[in-house]
Amino acid sequence: MKTILVIREFEKFSRILAENDFKIINLPLIETRPLNDLSVLEATLDEIEIYDGIFLTSLNAAQILAEIMHEKNIKFSGKVYILGKRSFDLLKTENLNLIFEKSANTAREFLENIPLENLKNKRFLFICGEKSLRVVPEFLKEFADVDEAIVYKTEKIRVEVEKVKSIREKFEKNKIFCTCFFSPSAAESFLEQFGASVLHQTFIATIGKTTAEFLERRNLKVDLVSPKSSAEDFAEGLIIYFKEV
Repeated sequence: MKTILVIREFEKFSRILAENDFKIINLPLIETRPLNDLSVLEATLDEIEIYDGIFLTSLNAAQILAEIMHEKNIKFSGKVYILGKRSFDLLKTENLNLIFEKSANTAREFLENIPLENLKNKRFLFICGEKSLRVVPEFLKEFADVDEAIVYKTEKIRVEVEKVKSIREKFEKNKIFCTCFFSPSAAESFLEQFGASVLHQTFIATIGKTTAEFLERRNLKVDLVSPKSSAEDFAEGLIIYFKEV
């Protein structure tokens, strides 16, 4: 039975792999938390109708927006542009004009699928985390106004010394067949705590190009990059890949 180290908490991705006879070790190395003070977003939502649309590129941002809109009974008649099926599923029962492109796997792909006339000379609100990539505001700034509301932060999780030692030993004994990464932040946390050398002894898989490029800039070979951004597609792609190697 092949052992896969998943740099994330146990969820659908790990469950799919476990159901297909892989042994899973889950190692979450980052966590996201809403900011203690969300007054800026709350004040912005009080005047939300000044915006033509809202952009959401993370599930965390979508969850926080939904919670505040429910608490304050806020309505919005503009468009809500959503990247990610989990965010779409969260908001699809709300009374919102959702714009979702199932085939888009990155923010840039999503933006490029939106007709320019729907964006030009408009005003948008981008709700994001403090370490969010700058794709949305950078893309829109040439022809639209974009305000940003930072609503959550990402923090690294420190692993206990004994657990670090145990996982290192598994790498050294070639007991970890593959390591899966889901974000540059988690990959950075892993490298800080375990070093890069252990990854030379395992397959490396990532859910997107951004994470893959982060690792490759550190001279690490990424064996599989999931072309789709959902956990289900990543898991299924990994299963197919391992049947062929």
